Amino acid sequence: MTGKGSRQHLSTKAKENLYGYLFIAPSLLGFLVFTLFGVVFSFCMAFTDWNLMKGFENANFVWLDNIKSMFSDIYLKACLRNNALLLLVVPVTLFLAAILAALMNRAIYGRGGARAMYFMPYVTNIVAVATVWRALFHKSKGPINAILMALGVAEANVPGWLSSTKWALPAVAIVLLWKDIGYSILMYSGALQGISQEYYESAEIDGAGPVVKFFKITLPLIQPTTFLLTILGIISSLQMWSFVQIITMGGPGTATYTLGLYIYRSSFITYRTGYGAALSWLLCLLVMIFTAIRWRTEKDYTNE
Repeated sequence: MTGKGSRQHLSTKAKENLYGYLFIAPSLLGFLVFTLFGVVFSFCMAFTDWNLMKGFENANFVWLDNIKSMFSDIYLKACLRNNALLLLVVPVTLFLAAILAALMNRAIYGRGGARAMYFMPYVTNIVAVATVWRALFHKSKGPINAILMALGVAEANVPGWLSSTKWALPAVAIVLLWKDIGYSILMYSGALQGISQEYYESAEIDGAGPVVKFFKITLPLIQPTTFLLTILGIISSLQMWSFVQIITMGGPGTATYTLGLYIYRSSFITYRTGYGAALSWLLCLLVMIFTAIRWRTEKDYTNE
């Protein structure tokens, strides 16, 4: 009896496991083919001189030559510099988003509409965003410079924006801040809903003003959300290429070249596909480093 019941139990459990594997099979197959295979394949190709136009059969292993080439690559140096500067947009975006979310968390008229308005750029098509901002930043006919000249700035002194090596990267940073701040506001608004009003009431009894309450209560209590948004912002900033490709194509010169754009151009424009694969692993390494640093600082903050 015991043996028969045990076999029946195992058979039932085996069937449950089989049904479970069948349900996840499509997703598992997609992961194996489109993700895991791609990761392993790109890692192998990072050590070759594979040229996309010559075919896979003509690829030769060059081992560490691609890595050595990175140290003398002036385009890569420009990309890393630009990516480092664009990373500064992340803390600025989060700080402004926290302030705006705290203001809209108060009982003010139309705050729901304001949140929706701020969130609209985040869900707007990136091609449309780039096209509109290219028109706004036009040196002679753009409304931004027209407003500056109306305020008294001489025509010779208005920024060249996207056509200037000095102003192109700040222009891209402005658009990124405008585009991403809505998502951060939405996330912070959700986090603020979970903060008990008793903290603020106690602070008011102690004589704390709005600024003190913001820095001593609001910011510390939304720290987990800040941690998440920081990681997402860093990854998004380092991987960015489509927006830059559309709005400036990396120019003028290398003023707005990013690592993501350089990977794309190396792989599909100049057909140095093996080198592009090596660059993609450099990007992966940078994301891991920044994520580890942010994770470490978060742990130290929590322990304190």
